[in-house]
Amino acid sequence: MTCHARVLTVVLAFASILITDGAATAGPPRAATPRPAAGAPAARTGIYTFPAAANPSPASAPAGHTEAIYQAALQWFDRAEPMVDKLVPVAEQAAESLLSGGTLYVSGNGGFADEYDFRAGGFPFTEIWQGQELEDDDVLLIGNFRPNEMENPRARIDYVVRGYGRRFGGAMAVHLSGHDWPQISRSLPAVNSGHWHGRLHLVDTGAPEGAGIKELCIGQFSATVLGWVLHGEIISAATRKGKTLATYASDWEPGGRDWDASVKGRHEHPKYKVPPIPAGKIGKQYLKTCRGQLAEFLATQPGQVRLAGRRMAESMKKGGVVWAITDSHVLPRGAVVPAELTRMKMFGRSYDWGYFSRSTPKGDLLLWMGYLRYPRGTIEAAKRRGCDAVVVTVDKGPTDEHTTHVRSCWKDFDTVIDLPDYPIRVLPSSGVMHTVQWYALMAETLAADKGPR
Repeated sequence: MTCHARVLTVVLAFASILITDGAATAGPPRAATPRPAAGAPAARTGIYTFPAAANPSPASAPAGHTEAIYQAALQWFDRAEPMVDKLVPVAEQAAESLLSGGTLYVSGNGGFADEYDFRAGGFPFTEIWQGQELEDDDVLLIGNFRPNEMENPRARIDYVVRGYGRRFGGAMAVHLSGHDWPQISRSLPAVNSGHWHGRLHLVDTGAPEGAGIKELCIGQFSATVLGWVLHGEIISAATRKGKTLATYASDWEPGGRDWDASVKGRHEHPKYKVPPIPAGKIGKQYLKTCRGQLAEFLATQPGQVRLAGRRMAESMKKGGVVWAITDSHVLPRGAVVPAELTRMKMFGRSYDWGYFSRSTPKGDLLLWMGYLRYPRGTIEAAKRRGCDAVVVTVDKGPTDEHTTHVRSCWKDFDTVIDLPDYPIRVLPSSGVMHTVQWYALMAETLAADKGPR
């Protein structure tokens, strides 16, 4: 909880989109979603296609790998706004189910599922889907970062489009992936309209085919962004029905833990009522805010990212191991460590690091993908053991002979959308920012690693 192009028109149809979060909850009594009568014609809907890239205008070559990755991310955002309006009817359908007491299940890539589970600015009725049978008012949100996701085999695209087995029941499902990926595009014609009856929504994230750093980055952040856009439009759809869905606060926010206790197990907030919010407003605000944060990072931090990449490469060339430790939800199971970096380890969440840190040998390096505050005690202890550090946080931090600080560009307490008459913000941006930061760091480390040994 903490913290934080493709023209492909497949006309065959049945799909839409949806999104959700992940933390289990009991809610109001469940009301079964009406199902079509036997023999009724299957609903025909559309497959949502991401806007194609315009012909690029001449531009000066980027200064480095970080700049190239961030420019690609910004160009994605420049095409993404039409997706918000496409997601509105999906969000309205999902809101109706969730207001009936349904659970928002998240699946696909493990990092995608983790991003919405027990999350600041997300819902307290989200749960990671393990393949259990779904009820009619549940919503299943599946996000793919890469073409061959297999972390939850029950969420495979060929299983989903067929409605394979009984596990999907009468639930609604939203699938986020790149429709330029041949593994996905060849599966779309297999949609079983006899099972789904308009309850399956297939959304193109605009992630390109390919396995380079840039493609990995866009695949990961595009699904993450559209997932949060969907969350925001579900929130606003509920307000147009006179309801205010409950959301979590950040643990770092004053009173955050007490707030979370007050909404645990709830679908609607027991006290606050948000007035009706126009369709598309929250989703577009979220896109604009994330784009602004990316642009700020691009304007201020590439030099630090290059320095960090050089230092990580140097440490590994000398026999050290780089330990990636993160406060992020999305990175541990979502991010790729390039195969060439054989001495880098994705350790996982920061709360597991304390005991293991005692045995970290001299010459290793900590890559600390942090949240808000600079982890001064942890970094100073590592330096006393002879380890160097690269630290990414919102707070300012030192850069010296043994420490490299990269400053994140989001704001306290990660969440970015203000709702009228609601005292905390919703929708975090750190998972999006961390994703692009991660792949910029990987690109610069790879570039430095190819230098003389």
